[in-house]
Amino acid sequence: MSTKLSNLLFEGYAKILETGEFSDTEILVGEEPNTRIFRLHSFVLKVHSPYFRSAFLNYWIRIENNIIRFQKPNISGEVFEILIKYMYSGKLELANNDIKTNIAILIAADELCLDELCSYIENFLLIDKESIKSNFNFILYITNKFEQFIKLSQFCKESFQENPSLVLRADDFVTIEQEYFIEYLTKNNDSLKQIEVWDKLMEWAIAKSNNELPSDITMWTIDNITTFDTLIQPFISLINFQKISHY
Repeated sequence: MSTKLSNLLFEGYAKILETGEFSDTEILVGEEPNTRIFRLHSFVLKVHSPYFRSAFLNYWIRIENNIIRFQKPNISGEVFEILIKYMYSGKLELANNDIKTNIAILIAADELCLDELCSYIENFLLIDKESIKSNFNFILYITNKFEQFIKLSQFCKESFQENPSLVLRADDFVTIEQEYFIEYLTKNNDSLKQIEVWDKLMEWAIAKSNNELPSDITMWTIDNITTFDTLIQPFISLINFQKISHY
């Protein structure tokens, strides 16, 4: 009986979300030129989100014609819509999203103080550990920035300690910045195969060259070689070329 009543309540919320009936709140989300306005209900928001409970204090908001007006530029319209539908319907679909979208949902849910949802999303992400490893550098960056994602953070730390080469072998390896790459090699070079480091450094330099370097090195000109030398110069002292010669 209680489940049926709960479902009926959520159905009612979902209906007024769709129609906009009784809305007393307008929230502008995203940044130009990709902003969206959501017409919502302050009661629903305050019930489900401690963030909105605090945010809707008079000194946080603007009220015009009895409508609460609020801005949230740091959450995209796509992500905000997913979270609003969750608050109004209790439903959340993550399976069809890519991992970066689900991470964006996790970060936004954390900001809106949706703690149970955050735990659920972390558990969902950890089901597909191979996807995390494929995007390891992105996930590592996120867990370093948002230490509150304890489950993800613990998985990344344990995986990295077990195999530091995950950074090099991740699909998103070429996206890492020079400063982080240098720091990574400085701390972990002794545990890495130098031939792999060199191959990955070449791959990274080609990706960072803004299409100046052909992927086929046999096609390189003198100018290409000069560009490559400039890109890898900060790394030269970190590579043990004697070990490479043993392969």
